[in-house]
Amino acid sequence: MYSHHSHSLDYVAHGVDHLESVVARANHMHFELFCLTEHMPRISAQLLYPEEATGNAESDLETLRNSFEKFLVHAAQIKKRNLSTKIIIGMEVEGCDLSHIAYAKDLMEENKRVIQFCIGSIHHVNGIPIDFDRSGWDRALKSAGNNLRSLLRDYFEQQYELIRELKPLVLGHFDLFRLFCTDDLYIDAETGEKVEKLSSTSVRASEASFPALWDDIKGLALRNLEAVASYGGLIEINTSGLRKNLRDPYPHRDFATLAQSVAGTRFVLSDDAHGVAHVGVCYDKALAYMSNILNLERLHYLTDVAGVLEVQSKSLEKIRQSSFWEQYL
Repeated sequence: MYSHHSHSLDYVAHGVDHLESVVARANHMHFELFCLTEHMPRISAQLLYPEEATGNAESDLETLRNSFEKFLVHAAQIKKRNLSTKIIIGMEVEGCDLSHIAYAKDLMEENKRVIQFCIGSIHHVNGIPIDFDRSGWDRALKSAGNNLRSLLRDYFEQQYELIRELKPLVLGHFDLFRLFCTDDLYIDAETGEKVEKLSSTSVRASEASFPALWDDIKGLALRNLEAVASYGGLIEINTSGLRKNLRDPYPHRDFATLAQSVAGTRFVLSDDAHGVAHVGVCYDKALAYMSNILNLERLHYLTDVAGVLEVQSKSLEKIRQSSFWEQYL
């Protein structure tokens, strides 16, 4: 089994367990591949999370840089151990704005002997974090005029800048904005404006199929998916959505089936682990999602052939037959 996206307590403040413990768990579970992909350091004090801010912005940003450098050294040491679980080293890009995307390019070039690929992710919209807590998500929505349709437009435009400028090999949690699209958030089905109660003209955000609801959102998402497919990028099926009690992994079925309509779309699987208990989390549910909802025929994964990354695939039928799933019985 494979995971292309992981974090740890050593190198991200909201991690749960140490990197050594996370890797040991993946090895114990007989993962074939486990990618180490800590966040790149952010370069703006305005984008620090509350848990990272001490009141000394310059020192806080330096701490992020130092932590990332330590991660690269540590990850390279783990990779050299030749565990039964193969290790590939990457980084998760913070596509906050064009300056961070440019910085990501520099980091990739400066550390090309260690960093083998990147995951392209959007965690901020209009400079506001959308997955840290509900308060931040609400502020992001407010920045878009309390209009979810506008927020999604901003998100996908920013994601397109990331795709166009960086061409990340893996596009992470495609519809991360869904995390706080909860049952108690009602939106006007036509305009996308937040409303106070459910009515004949409104829908629950948690139940909405956004591509079906709004043609402009479908068009933006489709453009982004086509761009990824055009350079051979990979779309991540990320089970952290299931871990956080969403209906589906990222991307949800509406955007995942839209991706399937794009020639050349290839999916990889990730747990986005931040601790030991997250390794392989909800993979049994993800298998059912891929089999029964997406009717996926093949799952792709990265391999390291003498230092050169290649994309390979297995039929879902063969994956279903793996003894790996006995751990979920």
